[in-house]
Amino acid sequence: MSARRDAALTTLRRLGLEVDGAAAADLSEAQLDPLLDGPDAAGLAEALGEVGGAGAARALARRATGDVQGALRRTLRRALFRLQQRGVPVPAQEAQPLRVPVGGPELEGLVSAFEGNGDRLIWLAKPRAGGATLLVAAEVNEPDGLRDVRLAEVTRKDLRALRDRLQKQSGLRLVPAPWDVLDALIVEGHERAATGSASASPDRSRDYLRLRPELVHLPPIPPTEPRSPLAAPPSDDERPLLVAGSGDLLTLPELRTWWPRPDAAAPFVKEISALRESPIVLNRMQQEDRLQAVLVRAASALYPPLVVARRLEGTAYVLAETGRVAAARSALAAAGALRAGAGADEVPLLRALVHQGLGTILASEETQRQEERRGSLVLTPSEALTDPASSRRGHTRG
Repeated sequence: MSARRDAALTTLRRLGLEVDGAAAADLSEAQLDPLLDGPDAAGLAEALGEVGGAGAARALARRATGDVQGALRRTLRRALFRLQQRGVPVPAQEAQPLRVPVGGPELEGLVSAFEGNGDRLIWLAKPRAGGATLLVAAEVNEPDGLRDVRLAEVTRKDLRALRDRLQKQSGLRLVPAPWDVLDALIVEGHERAATGSASASPDRSRDYLRLRPELVHLPPIPPTEPRSPLAAPPSDDERPLLVAGSGDLLTLPELRTWWPRPDAAAPFVKEISALRESPIVLNRMQQEDRLQAVLVRAASALYPPLVVARRLEGTAYVLAETGRVAAARSALAAAGALRAGAGADEVPLLRALVHQGLGTILASEETQRQEERRGSLVLTPSEALTDPASSRRGHTRG
């Protein structure tokens, strides 16, 4: 066994893939996709170049066509070249072309994942004579619609710098998407905002139809979320397992703001606190039943299934286009389950958001209450039942 091959097997074992030389060639895409989404992607790619097989080639090729950074992209390509040298068939690495309707303008579309409040950014850029670019930057909310839209003339350098600054300062990543799909989403957002407005005339800050003729004169297509060719829709057989693992999506930076807002969670936090402090003595099963009923209602109110399904589908596109295919398919599976009628409390991702989110808020409030009551002689009913001092026998002087 060569030193390079031995080092490759050592890397695979360090990453949790207990394989020998023969078994390494049989590693599947399902085993490799989550690891290629992680921080050890470069080291794994180099190892797979030495010992991987057809499954590794497919996983590496798909990752290499995503929106990955330059150094990692070069590492992935080197690994694929090494696989070819070893005689392993490697899929063609063709970037998906931008889908432009016949007769349509030359437009570039960029979109971000959804924030926790339902907002996302959509950019449409149109090259102009002389090197300038006409940029429409829209902030669209699901489900409320268009929050803001602006038109500006920038250089390509300005556009790249703004995109990089957004990612560095806020972690917001914009990825390419078909312009006509994004145009339709902004039109949909315009119509939703106009429907919800009390004013007869549209607010200029949310009037996309006033700006749209600067970019395109074609009618918009029906609105739908962009779909990445890199992430195949989960089959009925795959969906249960992918949904079961959806709680892992909370480790992704794109979902860091999806936790419940304290103001929205306040009624449920208050209700849970009241259950805990109630003077009525309940057995453990009764307590659990009442708590579960509150959590189920909280899940449906804080995370309406169809709204969250749409947000997950939009976020899945960004995950897939940035090389995190396994996470994207998990998000699509969770969205599919919600659209099929699953309650928010039945999807591990949303259940974790509700349980952990409310638990964190409750713990914070409890700490604050304890600070306020420190040294107080007044106890709540629940404290009276649990405070050892409250059950001491009184003593009289003899």
